[in-house]
Amino acid sequence: RAAGAAACQIFDGHARETALAATALAAAAPGGLSEAEKEKLVIQGLTLVTMHEVGHTLGLRHNFKGSAFRSLADINDVAKTTSGGASTSVMDYIPVNIMPKGRTQGDYYAARLGAYDLWAIEYGYKPLAASSPEGELGELEKIAGRSGEPALAYATDEDTEWGDPDPLSNRFDLGDDLVAFARARAELVAQVMPVVVERMATRDADGSGGGYERVRQAFGVLLATHGKAMDTAARLIGGLVTSRSHRGDANARPPFTVVPPAKQREALELLESQLFATKPFTFPPQLYNQLAASRWSHWGTQEVDREDYPVHEVILTWQDRVLGRLLDPLALARIRDNELKIPADEDAFTMAELLERLSRSIMTEVRTTGPGDYTPRKPAIDTLRRGLQRAYVARLAGIATVGGAANADAQALAAEHLRTIDTDISALLAKDDVKLDAYSRAHLSETQARVRAVLDARLTLPRP
Repeated sequence: RAAGAAACQIFDGHARETALAATALAAAAPGGLSEAEKEKLVIQGLTLVTMHEVGHTLGLRHNFKGSAFRSLADINDVAKTTSGGASTSVMDYIPVNIMPKGRTQGDYYAARLGAYDLWAIEYGYKPLAASSPEGELGELEKIAGRSGEPALAYATDEDTEWGDPDPLSNRFDLGDDLVAFARARAELVAQVMPVVVERMATRDADGSGGGYERVRQAFGVLLATHGKAMDTAARLIGGLVTSRSHRGDANARPPFTVVPPAKQREALELLESQLFATKPFTFPPQLYNQLAASRWSHWGTQEVDREDYPVHEVILTWQDRVLGRLLDPLALARIRDNELKIPADEDAFTMAELLERLSRSIMTEVRTTGPGDYTPRKPAIDTLRRGLQRAYVARLAGIATVGGAANADAQALAAEHLRTIDTDISALLAKDDVKLDAYSRAHLSETQARVRAVLDARLTLPRP
């Protein structure tokens, strides 16, 4: 391994992916997951993990761009994946392929050596006739010169950390379109949630099961699947597709290519409808009372902080994680820099557009709440949206702080949006025909106080 390379963690992630598959497949089949399908899922998964780890023993590093080569349609075409797999490399962390009901379903794990694997092995192990390492250089450069071929794209651990620019270098993503992948995952979760209790709390054929702990586990897996898919798609915003090709290589791309503005906007639209809105998280109230933790403590279980499920906390964790990704000072700096990489007469996705869209989507109720007599049970601003709005205002406040890590343009824009929020809250609180519920009124008053504290602090000049 190269210095600093992370230890392989495919098994932990693979366990989560297989848990998703077991949950989704059990929900899709009225009689539960058949033994034949269980065996197919396990064998395909073990084959993939084994090939991945053997690759490490041969010296191959992770290639997290492998799964971004084929479209979801091709990945679910067994005729195509039988010969070439779902990925150009088994050295990627490849998620389980489970499609929503009504779509064509391919292999769960299409474990085949890909073009990148064969290329890397050729470079490392091809017998060369030269009598010295220097004599091998020409042939090795010829092999490496193919790096511009799309199927040989490469990115590894140090290209796939928080803040890294390439949205196609991910762990456990699938397909060449992250938005399509995230939509498919969201659709799958939406289909499974309504039947999760019925399917997961049913006794197995051998009489085991029947408790509610599997419902809780499945619910957690589904929420995490939804959240991770949205977080992955969010990487498109401000993203740069990277290339390691050298100048002169055939089909070489430049080191950096800005993600097309239309694709960045498509990702943001997805987040607005699937993460920042309440609808994807609107579940039957009775479901929450069936999310029981296991009472059997042993080496294979983890204690929970609460016996009931922390719904607000988990949902807000994913929402705030994505906000943190979008509004990280490095991400904002990259979006601003990307504006210089595109001619002024061409379209570009800007920091100004990002903050405008986020404020419009997240703070909607502050501007649009109409006349009514609201109550805590039917509030003007519902409970999940209040949490999201607090998180967003806190992020804006962090950006607007003078002397903080965000660039000056980002600070100015954030302060401007805070001033607008202050004005909009004042207007809403002053409406005589809007009888706010206690929750919404307290939320708005507290939010306004925090906004004003941040704005006042910006006007306080430091002593000389």
